[in-house]
Amino acid sequence: MRARLTRSTFPGSAALRSFESAGRLLSFKRAAQELNVTEAAISFQIRQLEEELGAELFERGHRQVKLTPAGRAYLGTVQQAHRDLMMATLSLTGQEKAQVRVSTMPALAEHWLVPRLGSFMRRHPDIAVSVLASSDLVDLDRDEVDVAIRYGSGHWSRAEIRHLMDETILPVAHPKIARKLARRKIDASTNIPLISNLQHPDEWAHFLPDLPGGRHAAGLLRLETSVLVLRAAVEQLGIAIGRRPFVDDFIARGELVPLTDQEQPTGKGYFILTPKGRKGMRPEIAHFVDALCEFAAAGPEKT
Repeated sequence: MRARLTRSTFPGSAALRSFESAGRLLSFKRAAQELNVTEAAISFQIRQLEEELGAELFERGHRQVKLTPAGRAYLGTVQQAHRDLMMATLSLTGQEKAQVRVSTMPALAEHWLVPRLGSFMRRHPDIAVSVLASSDLVDLDRDEVDVAIRYGSGHWSRAEIRHLMDETILPVAHPKIARKLARRKIDASTNIPLISNLQHPDEWAHFLPDLPGGRHAAGLLRLETSVLVLRAAVEQLGIAIGRRPFVDDFIARGELVPLTDQEQPTGKGYFILTPKGRKGMRPEIAHFVDALCEFAAAGPEKT
């Protein structure tokens, strides 16, 4: 494939946007959805760009695409150019702000991070924060993300890692259900359903080791995410396992109450990932990471 570029030509912005989106998402379909165009348009733009550059940017499989070595190198350059153009544009329009782009899981974003963002924004009005809610792993070198908050045991490659907070679990319920339960043990309350989290199917074993044989399926409400589990508990549909930290604000507001003072550690927690090298040392990133650690140390948000 021979390059058609000359000193008087340059790849068009539509082609570069298509390439950046498809390279970041590793999907022509998702890039099309993000840019609100057809998948065929994305494919055409990238093919035209490859012809202009004289290089293959993607390896195309039956159901997926992946970047070639040339594509990976070019993606980093294009993304940096996008950032530079953004900052230059903001500077010219008098709207320049330092940018911090944060990626975290949807449940943690909704129930822990977003309620605390106001405090950070008041202290740092010169820093613009973007929150991307996704459970997908991010590549801090490739994706346009400055800070990622991830759940696990603390082992990720190619990132600076800082411990944020540990996770513990405990049974919780709406105050009315707690009053019905009174002093009875949870395993004796067969008329009150238990809510099971399909993403953490073994979490009840910490408190009810004989649950599989002691509770009929009709006495279990199975839901797929922690967000749904907490919502069901607030709606008085049963007893749930609350996962700290993001159950803390439900408890602080009185929407849920703990049914035991014996919390169980899960052996996992939340960690802050930032890029290695100069990018991760930007002052706005350091301010945001320090604020996250301060929020974690402070505990539940006061209402």
